[in-house]
Amino acid sequence: MRGVIFTLRKRRNRHALPKVRLPGIAELKSFFRRRGAAVFFTAAVLLGLFIGSVSVSGFSEKTLKTLDLLFTTNLPERLKGGFASAFAASFASDFIFLFVSALCALSLWGIALMPFIAAFKGFGVGISAAYLVSSYGLKGALLYFLIILPGVFVFSIALIYELSACFSINKKILINLVKGKAYPLKGALTAFFRKSVRYLAAALAASALDAVLWILFAGFFK
Repeated sequence: MRGVIFTLRKRRNRHALPKVRLPGIAELKSFFRRRGAAVFFTAAVLLGLFIGSVSVSGFSEKTLKTLDLLFTTNLPERLKGGFASAFAASFASDFIFLFVSALCALSLWGIALMPFIAAFKGFGVGISAAYLVSSYGLKGALLYFLIILPGVFVFSIALIYELSACFSINKKILINLVKGKAYPLKGALTAFFRKSVRYLAAALAASALDAVLWILFAGFFK
């Protein structure tokens, strides 16, 4: 007598959500080993942004106009210029940050100054946004988000990665000096300068984007 065998299969719930797998300790360690410096400098930028946005009321109008070389705090003067003026104003500020970062990478105590460079950039972003909004209201907010923020965002990313590269090469230099370990600095320095050139190109692109947006939209805010 033949038996009949029934195979019962558990029906899959097609609408069930996929299980979310949280990263383990080893994966987190690997991530922070590779990207920890970038995360740290991003946090420094955000901290500076917060401080700048809440402290703008403590600066006089004269001081804010003086700071226009590094931040956008003199709107009437910015609106008078054309493409070349907007590009030069933007790139001059960005170049100063990159140049100081590169100097810190090759100096003995530069590693201690790098977080302050990131925080100062964030401070400038915060103070510029707060100044434009408090002085010009909705018009200032629109101007900031339409014209200034895209270039600032691109350059801030470039600066964070530049500082990360600066941190890496400076750490190798310090280890060579303090512990006497022989890191191949020639190759590391060559890679560092190549990265710096790429981030400088990103700063040029951010400044060009900034200038184009000024030309396209600044006329609406005069």
